[in-house]
Amino acid sequence: MKYQENQLMREQKPRIEKFLNYNFNHIKNVTLTDTRTNPTGVVHIEGYINDNKNLWIDASLDSQNGVEVVNVTDYIDEHYKKEEFKYKLKNVTEIEAEEKAKKKRIKFNHYA
Repeated sequence: MKYQENQLMREQKPRIEKFLNYNFNHIKNVTLTDTRTNPTGVVHIEGYINDNKNLWIDASLDSQNGVEVVNVTDYIDEHYKKEEFKYKLKNVTEIEAEEKAKKKRIKFNHYA
């Protein structure tokens, strides 16, 4: 694997983990294995969760933010998805905005 691919996976792994841990239950670990570029030029990072290669994931890179969503197997979707996200998952930008707003509320309440 090329240095650039390893670097890309290292940079994007926190975003992939954030998405998976926020939207799904029982994510113990994330293993990233490879990158590929589809015919339209979109880069994908492939891997799996919980040391089980059958629980594959595929994260495409958004040109501005990096990974926003992670595609998962039907099994993960059906058995790991948190109930509150049954119909709509939150992307990484939405999760980060929520975290930022929460920190702001905590900081404000601390000084109030």
